[in-house]
Amino acid sequence: MNIEKIRANYQRIAITGASSGIGKEIALYLASPQTSLYLTGRDTQRLADIKESCVNQGAKVQENTFDVRNESACQQWCEDIFQERVDLLIINAGMALGEDESANQQIQVAQTNVMGVANIVFYALEKMQQQEKIKGYRGQIVLIASIASLLAMPNAQSYSASKHFVRILGEALNLSYPDITITTICPGFITTPLTAHLAQWIPMMSAKQAARKILAASAKRKWLYIFPFWLGFAARFYNLLPLCIKRYLCKILNIMGKL
Repeated sequence: MNIEKIRANYQRIAITGASSGIGKEIALYLASPQTSLYLTGRDTQRLADIKESCVNQGAKVQENTFDVRNESACQQWCEDIFQERVDLLIINAGMALGEDESANQQIQVAQTNVMGVANIVFYALEKMQQQEKIKGYRGQIVLIASIASLLAMPNAQSYSASKHFVRILGEALNLSYPDITITTICPGFITTPLTAHLAQWIPMMSAKQAARKILAASAKRKWLYIFPFWLGFAARFYNLLPLCIKRYLCKILNIMGKL
């Protein structure tokens, strides 16, 4: 991946969920004297730390702390950042279940991953449509879905369902906005505190590795990027199985550790 070439293409970048994980690593990769970054997150201290790191790399950084479930806050953020052109918007903010599978947590995951995405993307699209075309495009939006969007996960019901929403939304938006690139990313299992409880046999990828792959796919303006390929293939095959076999497989896998 030629990071300098990618930085040249994206000079004004907005990232939600930038205080940790994939969002943090993408911000650090893109930070340079040529880039202006607009970062959001819910953790004020961690977001301030990321801002400091990006500023040390020469970037201009503006950070905002708010919850993406707050529609008015999302609308105001879009109003603010689109005062000037935004080349790339990465909608990464999301929530996974962790070890808490209570009804309240399931609902919070659904609200964050569905309404949190909708609250940003639709207000952003209104603004991006008004931007001048450069090389045939008015801008680019990257939606971070998940490999979980391809299958129903037994211990993450609201998570897999909400990420399915994000993936299908990306496809629908691509059909609706031909002069705005919508890149939907479906990464596999990423090493974060929220995945620490999963079975040891599940293959993990670092957030830094995932960020590199996401940026490379975004630079190629891909509509959909699923990685690793073999896991995406396995998920699609799993979907072809009847429910009785899926239940049996899930029972076996959960004996080996939490899926």
